[in-house]
Amino acid sequence: MRFVFILLFFSLSFQNLAQKKGWDTTYYKKYRDRIIISYFQSYKKYNIDITQKLVTDSIGKSNLGYISEANLISGLEFNYDKINIQIGFKSPATETNLRTKGKTNFKNLALNIGGNKWILENSYRKYSGFYNNNTAVYDTNFKHTGIYTQLPNLNSIAYKTKFLFFTNANKFSFKSGYSCNYRQLKSAFSFVLVASLNYNRINSDSSLIPRPINDYYSNYKSINGLNTFATGVYGGGSLNIVIWKALFANLTVVIGPEWQWRNYHYLENNTTQKLFYSSISGDTRASLGLNFKNFFILLSGSADYSYYNSRQLTILSKYGTVNFSIGIRIKSKPPKLYRRFQESNLYKKI
Repeated sequence: MRFVFILLFFSLSFQNLAQKKGWDTTYYKKYRDRIIISYFQSYKKYNIDITQKLVTDSIGKSNLGYISEANLISGLEFNYDKINIQIGFKSPATETNLRTKGKTNFKNLALNIGGNKWILENSYRKYSGFYNNNTAVYDTNFKHTGIYTQLPNLNSIAYKTKFLFFTNANKFSFKSGYSCNYRQLKSAFSFVLVASLNYNRINSDSSLIPRPINDYYSNYKSINGLNTFATGVYGGGSLNIVIWKALFANLTVVIGPEWQWRNYHYLENNTTQKLFYSSISGDTRASLGLNFKNFFILLSGSADYSYYNSRQLTILSKYGTVNFSIGIRIKSKPPKLYRRFQESNLYKKI
């Protein structure tokens, strides 16, 4: 918690600098005087990949790819300056998916603060109900039934705080590729510095290793959970390519070391193994679309991942999301009460 307050302190300091310096308006524009209405769709997926290094496995029979898929969410989004409201509805899962892959329950909460100089991202994710995408390799009945190995009581809970700092915020707008109230007018690049703090808990009431492949995992065959607290510092870059001030693409890649305190949990004798590791974590994001003055189409995707590797076992935690939105910007003067808010110190710090 102290780490979060430190990040927030530095974030507000950087924001004050950004307010004083401003930005080059020939490179990007922020729409403060427009009501923005858009239709959006969002799809999210969480993966837990497990591989063993104990026994040679040339065909990948022992590899596990647990997947938990969130329902497609569709809805409307309303933006005005720094106010954002989303109204979304989940699409129901089909009976076929429920039979072959099982039921997934999920929660996604996010609170992001900042602009183009810095962003403080906070998220909470909870997924329960996974299926093994690699079932066909070891289950001979899969060809006839199409039913994957399912772990309905496999749960993953993650808390993440991530601070992103962009070195070229004077000409580069990261949000233009992912937010409807910014628009990049010329191509630009920025280095990205990232600091993160996260907690991830994976647990189940049964072993994560299916019985048909127990022999590959030796002492790990009864593993049923992993709790990890981690902190990391990363670096990378973000590039906006713009053609005719409208057609754009963004690619952002950051990667770096992560320090992890892990607790492995096993069914046998209820044992717990506490270990410290240095590993790798990263974040990849991309977007594509058309961004005109009064109309926009945005397609974006992101994936963040953490490696929990050891000499005998590797667990890769991956979270991915794809977003699509289409909308319009309508010119509107701010109400008198809102103009007073824009003149306040609180507004400048948000």
